[in-house]
Amino acid sequence: MKLTRKGFIGGTAAFAATSHFFPALAMGGKKEAIKIHQIRNATLRVRFGGVEFLIDPWLASKAEGMTFRKGSFASEVVDPAQLDIVMPMCELPMPLADVLAGVDAYVLTHLHPDHFDMASDGTAGAKLDKSVPLFVQNEREVGVMKKSGFADVRMLTDDGVTFNGVTLKRTYAKHGTKEPCGPASGIFFTAPGEKKTLWILGDTIWCDEVAKTMAELKPDVVILNACAAQLKTYGRLIMDDADVESVCRAAPNATVIASHMDTVAHASLTRKTLKAALEKRGLAGRVLMPDDGEEYSFN
Repeated sequence: MKLTRKGFIGGTAAFAATSHFFPALAMGGKKEAIKIHQIRNATLRVRFGGVEFLIDPWLASKAEGMTFRKGSFASEVVDPAQLDIVMPMCELPMPLADVLAGVDAYVLTHLHPDHFDMASDGTAGAKLDKSVPLFVQNEREVGVMKKSGFADVRMLTDDGVTFNGVTLKRTYAKHGTKEPCGPASGIFFTAPGEKKTLWILGDTIWCDEVAKTMAELKPDVVILNACAAQLKTYGRLIMDDADVESVCRAAPNATVIASHMDTVAHASLTRKTLKAALEKRGLAGRVLMPDDGEEYSFN
């Protein structure tokens, strides 16, 4: 697997150019590279099978941010020092127009406020183009999105749904070590003629069900949410360094990417501390950890 790594080149025109840099499948019979563009937190631009997906689009500016103290989860915060940290903790690494330019579909792994913009009236996704197809995990979220004005809302399934030649399969996610912090899902991407597969595990810990899915799917590229965020009732909500090690051992030939970093107050790992922890586990250099705005291409 050939990996190309580059930072973001600013500007809408430049972004559009990089979005279409690789030749389409129909052009000379060449397969297009898989492109993973880390935006912020779990928000990603994914180009797979020639289709441009925007994953978990939480697009709020820092000025529009929230704190745990002002919300309903204040009593859940493990460390009181986290109560007044504004989330998102950093701005988008590029203009909003550049994040949205050329997107064919939005994909939401689950409806939580650090994955999708949510308003106090119960509607969601105010910054998005409501005419773009939106994939969600269950009927409840279909209802929320229709109420929010999205014209084309589609539900992911365990058997997979196909969009412009790309199949998206919903996978199990366990969003908490004590008890799940609501339903969550992963997304497995395949396309005819595309030799490589991509699995975005979503907000999950490593568990028997995820291990079984890993063994069945044998993904080539794996994206993990790995800041070890935690709340009192639910425990650790997503992966920590031990879970990341388990993924690496279970998928020794896969490219592993750590996302959902350095943006939420209840995290217990940063990019810096996760890197150090993985080095102690003998995994130095094994896991890619993109900065916000950084992009990888896989041939």
